[in-house]
Amino acid sequence: MKRERGTEDWLDFLVDTLKQLDEGVQGAFLKEFLLRLVSLEATEKESIGHWEKVLARQAQLAEKLGRPVTLRTAAVDYFEELSLLHSPILMEYGELRKLRYNAGTDSLTGLNNRRIFEEELNREINRGTRHGSIFSLLSLDLRRFKSVNDTYGHATGDEILRSVARACLEVLRASDMTSRTGGDEFAILLPEAERPSAETLAERIARKFQDYANAIAPHTAVAMDYGIAIFPEDGHDAATMFASADKALYKNKQRAYSQAAGHRSGPAEAAAGGREGAHEPTSLVDPAGQPPAPAAPLEPISIIPRPPGARKDERISLEGTPALGVVRVGGKSSTVRVMNISSGGVCLMVDQMELPETFSARLQVPMAPHGELILHRVYSLPLSEGKRRVGCSFTPLAEGLLV
Repeated sequence: MKRERGTEDWLDFLVDTLKQLDEGVQGAFLKEFLLRLVSLEATEKESIGHWEKVLARQAQLAEKLGRPVTLRTAAVDYFEELSLLHSPILMEYGELRKLRYNAGTDSLTGLNNRRIFEEELNREINRGTRHGSIFSLLSLDLRRFKSVNDTYGHATGDEILRSVARACLEVLRASDMTSRTGGDEFAILLPEAERPSAETLAERIARKFQDYANAIAPHTAVAMDYGIAIFPEDGHDAATMFASADKALYKNKQRAYSQAAGHRSGPAEAAAGGREGAHEPTSLVDPAGQPPAPAAPLEPISIIPRPPGARKDERISLEGTPALGVVRVGGKSSTVRVMNISSGGVCLMVDQMELPETFSARLQVPMAPHGELILHRVYSLPLSEGKRRVGCSFTPLAEGLLV
């Protein structure tokens, strides 16, 4: 007769689980385990200590009684002595499996969390060192992800992040490992993958993500950037590998912004280059020989109705103050007045000029990010006397790299 799975079965499963987890993950697992088991709130280090004491109690009882003692008996005896046992120790087998899963998983995307990923990366480094094998570390993050949260709300932002996981899992091999390492940052471990194959996979993921993102948030410019580090060419330890992949990522991000700026501000130069597939200039005269009607100016973002749950950054008004900035367009610098600023945007007052969709600037405002900025025009409103009010989002620059 088949025996029902009981308390000793899940305790055996618990022991097996802990043997398979590294020490750092053991702490996270046991912390949640003890909270559910006996409502004990403890740190990861304290949770490991309690577990070790349960095992020690099992050995002590076995020696005292002269016979084997089950883990359940040792746990009951230990927690009862601490006056923590208010009900019999019993947990569903499925709940224990769920705990095991959650200990190493990002709750939003279902991908591995950073801790699990770093442990696997270190194991891969050890294997590569012993056997002389190579692997690729792929670092991903999202460009202009903030615009999704600001325009559609955080629920849509979460859908965008889940679509990264979906794109990765649909493209990658079973042997590859994907992790969410930060807010909109991801990492992928590609065993035995050289640079060309890593680049191919990264491009496929980026294209697939773009399809999903366009369907979820069609009115934003969110996109994916990536960087690749190869072991041992780009590093012999986890920190160096991450740093190399991130450096490559930010170079690619900077290149993407520069290309976008070139297409937007210099179509004539692109056409003059004569390259196949170069961007052709838009005609300033319609087929009837008449100049086109001027496009209606976009309304400022601040008066566009926001979806429920969307976050609106607090804006600091600088009108009436001597707050200035310097913008660079076409190799020329011009001084502009800063009207207001928020954590991710700025409003400028400009004289007799229309700013391109993307340009660089330096703001002489104490609360602005230091150094050079890349500004992305969001709206432009004509005012009296040839002045324009221009609202922009910005991407700060640090040491020449986009952040």
